[in-house]
Amino acid sequence: MFLGTLGIGTWSAQNWVQDTDATERKTASRHREADEFIRSFPDLRKVPSHYCRSSTSNHYLEPVFQSMADLHKEYHRAAEEKMLRPLSRQVFAEEFKQQNLGLYHLKKDQCDTCCSFKAGNLAEVEWQDHLLKKEEARAEKVQDKNKANYKTVVVCMDLQALLLCPSLKASAHYYKTKLTVHNFILYDMFTHNATCYVWHEGEGALSASEFASCVTNFLSEHKEHAEYISWSDGCGYQNGNSVLSNALLNFCMETKKAVTQMFLEKGHTQMECDSVHSVIERRLRNQEIYVPAEYVALMKSARSKPNPYEVKYVDHTFFQDYANLRLCRSIRPGIKPVDPTVHDVRAIR
Repeated sequence: MFLGTLGIGTWSAQNWVQDTDATERKTASRHREADEFIRSFPDLRKVPSHYCRSSTSNHYLEPVFQSMADLHKEYHRAAEEKMLRPLSRQVFAEEFKQQNLGLYHLKKDQCDTCCSFKAGNLAEVEWQDHLLKKEEARAEKVQDKNKANYKTVVVCMDLQALLLCPSLKASAHYYKTKLTVHNFILYDMFTHNATCYVWHEGEGALSASEFASCVTNFLSEHKEHAEYISWSDGCGYQNGNSVLSNALLNFCMETKKAVTQMFLEKGHTQMECDSVHSVIERRLRNQEIYVPAEYVALMKSARSKPNPYEVKYVDHTFFQDYANLRLCRSIRPGIKPVDPTVHDVRAIR
């Protein structure tokens, strides 16, 4: 009935089936080759939550490929070297997405709370309270900035986005494992001077003790001041934790000075130190980096006026272990499950 309906012979139907099976086997082989190419990158990694949404299930390629076209071009070259017929860009992109992969691009963070309200998943009362906290924090920061003088240091601090070393344009570079380089910036709102603490993952991690070491070192070099005020986001492992607070409390007890930690509202943490990030990123654009020390040289030359950035290239001997410093057991304002948490803290003195 099938042959009679289509008006074809037995040989034609059998031949088509054989051709289809062969095509499916070839297609499956090409998909396997594309899968092996994608998995050949050792730099597939989960981008830390500081750089992207912590709730994401995706993994990201290092920020080398600017678009899917660039990645497909590299895949096309690799397939031709193996004498294979490459997949089309559309099919390759679908294979790429099926593996929960993506290309990592630096973007400005969007506020989760505001996005939830726009999507209709948050009550307007809660959103208005969020906006009120945002405006209060920004107004307080402006007041502190105006209060900054030769007696009161007002700084904002943040970690620059992930840097990789080496950073080259060569194709073979894509397949090599890199060192991650970190740049923690403290910006003086009165003098407009910026201090950059730079280290790579071979010398230190991204724990609270590393950041506490940088902050206390900065304060120690400004002992002539009577009071210190720091502004930052509420990132738990970086700023809003008992390790840093204990380190600052220890500094206050030794120097008889006052330190105040101020936290901006989550999702609206724009600060003056962001300008340092952008200036450095422009200086690093199209630059080839072979060793981490080259980042230091480029950062020092990124700005000439009013003063060049002070860049401290630190190693493991610089970092102190503040995790065992228990002057204050916890900075959480509550105890019971319904009480406020560390993320609700807006200021610590």
